[in-house]
Amino acid sequence: MYYIVFYEFTGLFYSPVNWESFNLLKCRNKKYTQEDVENIVSAFWDVIIDALSNGDSVNLNGYATIGTKYMAERKSRNVAENREMTVPEHYRVYFKAGSKLNQAATAFTQKQLGGEK
Repeated sequence: MYYIVFYEFTGLFYSPVNWESFNLLKCRNKKYTQEDVENIVSAFWDVIIDALSNGDSVNLNGYATIGTKYMAERKSRNVAENREMTVPEHYRVYFKAGSKLNQAATAFTQKQLGGEK
């Protein structure tokens, strides 16, 4: 299993949804270029892809766990053609949210719905 540890930097800013705005990434007085950020993000995903292709899982401490899960052969139905088909055995990628992502979702729920859910 791979472990990737994130250290919390004070002054680290980024747009959480708009991936094109990664050039806004700043840490205190250091400004990152678009190329720097693309290299960082590309290296991050290369580690995850390499781990998954070897059958390992990646634990992003406090954020998430990404891994593969075995799916056995099963019967399914093609509704468009109304015929039964067999889905072969394969591996699927799974994503399990960690405590920090779950806390963010809880905070968003409370902010949007105004209650404790």
